[in-house]
Amino acid sequence: MFEKNIRAIQEKNPALAERLEKINIDSIEGITVAEAENEDLIIGYKGIALHSMVDPIREARAIWSRTVQSELKKNDIQVIFGLGLGYLFKRSYLNADSKIFLIEPFTELLRFVLQHVDLSAELSDERVYITDSVSDITDKIKEQYLQGDKAEFLFLPAYVSLAKDILEDLSERSMKIIEEKSSDINTIFKFAPLWTKNLIRNMPYFFNSITLGGLKDKFAGKTVLILAAGPGLAENIQKIKQNKDKFVTIAAGKVFKVLVENDIIPDFVTFADASRVNWQTDGVENALEKTNIILTSRTDHNAVLLNSKSKIIYLTKTDPFSGLFQKHSRIDPGIYDSASSVSIINYFIARALGFNNIIFCGLDLAFPDNKIYASGEELQTGKNGFILIKNIPTGRKIKYVKDRNGKDIATRDDYLIFIRQFEDILEEEVSFSRVINTSAKGAYIKGMDYIELDEITESLPEQKIDVDNIIEDTYSKTKDDWHDCVQNVFNQLYGQKIEIANIMEEAELINENIGQILENADNSDFNHSFLSDLANRLTVLRKRVMENIALSNSMQGELWDYTKNYKTEDLLNKDVIIENLKTEKTLLIKILNHSQSVLNYLENASINIEEKKALLKSAN
Repeated sequence: MFEKNIRAIQEKNPALAERLEKINIDSIEGITVAEAENEDLIIGYKGIALHSMVDPIREARAIWSRTVQSELKKNDIQVIFGLGLGYLFKRSYLNADSKIFLIEPFTELLRFVLQHVDLSAELSDERVYITDSVSDITDKIKEQYLQGDKAEFLFLPAYVSLAKDILEDLSERSMKIIEEKSSDINTIFKFAPLWTKNLIRNMPYFFNSITLGGLKDKFAGKTVLILAAGPGLAENIQKIKQNKDKFVTIAAGKVFKVLVENDIIPDFVTFADASRVNWQTDGVENALEKTNIILTSRTDHNAVLLNSKSKIIYLTKTDPFSGLFQKHSRIDPGIYDSASSVSIINYFIARALGFNNIIFCGLDLAFPDNKIYASGEELQTGKNGFILIKNIPTGRKIKYVKDRNGKDIATRDDYLIFIRQFEDILEEEVSFSRVINTSAKGAYIKGMDYIELDEITESLPEQKIDVDNIIEDTYSKTKDDWHDCVQNVFNQLYGQKIEIANIMEEAELINENIGQILENADNSDFNHSFLSDLANRLTVLRKRVMENIALSNSMQGELWDYTKNYKTEDLLNKDVIIENLKTEKTLLIKILNHSQSVLNYLENASINIEEKKALLKSAN
């Protein structure tokens, strides 16, 4: 039994296997084996039963069900503290296909269990990792956890008594790693105010646009070439020019300048960044007039100001404002998945448009030949290993992935996320589209076919597609509905002006009340009746903020900080009361600032909307 188990462990954790083999089974003390009331075997260690003495299987099932509240996928992680006889471990293994990081902190206990319980099948599974070391677990989390993954922590209650300090150390270190790596949440909190600002400012310009939903399946059965900013694009520029009639082209905004410099005007160019779009367009504004711009509703306001043949709005599921457009539109405007990579967004666009051959060029997601972009920048790193762009630290570090031949290749830490997202998308969605990557030297993405552009173009016929006519026809058929939709959405937002002004008034009053209390806090006891009334007013005010779509969206980060900093223990303690009042005061000031900003955006947008409507009326 032990030999089967140890062979399963050796490949993934040889150091643990070596430690276990050195332990003499006869020298182990403090372990007892007994029967629970339901006659299942249970184990005790140092006088403490590690499982329920009534029904250990039921206990394991209850722990798992109580802890895991949502579906776990293959890239999610279950961290299990304490093996015992394996009841909780086996329940976790059977209930989900996620990774399992199992730690048994008592090496001698682990040695005993492996002598008597056959766990070799589970331990051989590539998704299972076992150790007796907290550091091994945290290293695994650091290596494999990516933003968006779930991480669940399960433990047998008896281990709290036996190894409380070890369990706390594991929890604290693991959560710190996860928090540091959860940059998606941090990004949302960072950009939420700007996204809200952009959307409100962009809305007047939506009158001259169409939604991606209006173009759904208009290119069914056709071939699209998606142009990404990787160095592989530069190697294929001439081939793209020679074969431009064989595919529709969709380019990322970052690569537009490179294309223009090589006399290539893509059919579509996508801008999704919340700011600094001008970095991608300065000097090539005239070329943009020859293409069609796709942008999200909350893309940098400078993008909607650009002159182009047309503008197409990409509404995302993660944007709470998208639901308003869905509500007020008589036809489906199209609500699509969001992504942190423009290349992934362009894939979603291609799928929505109906293309059955989706070809990527420049999707390297790595640094072949030490190049980082199609424009030719060399890979450079600065202090602390951060990658430099024009000698400016990017905040990104080098990682390594496999290329299509299984060899290691340098990449960026956020590119790992994009690779994972692509693989998950291609695995989970049902699609008749063929996805091809022409990158010969980049990262390997499971689910894509790897074929060089030369070979693809030889087999492709020329496509006769009048992109401009398709867009013009769509605009003509949908403009009346879309104009009404935009107006109604804005009316709903603008109609909240009075409520926002009232929120500001109440926030100012409560802020004054708290200020007075804090000024006298050292000299007198608190009036708890007044504090109770104040707490009720604060609760109502926060609820009003949360129910206001513009404010709640803009203040996501501030509301999160508030929940983290507000103390919920020992609420009658004077010091706790003071700290909580300061936390409330900080939130109130932020409510006032965000409210004033949103009111300004709405007022300016209202003026612009009237101007745009007047122009449309005169044009008709």
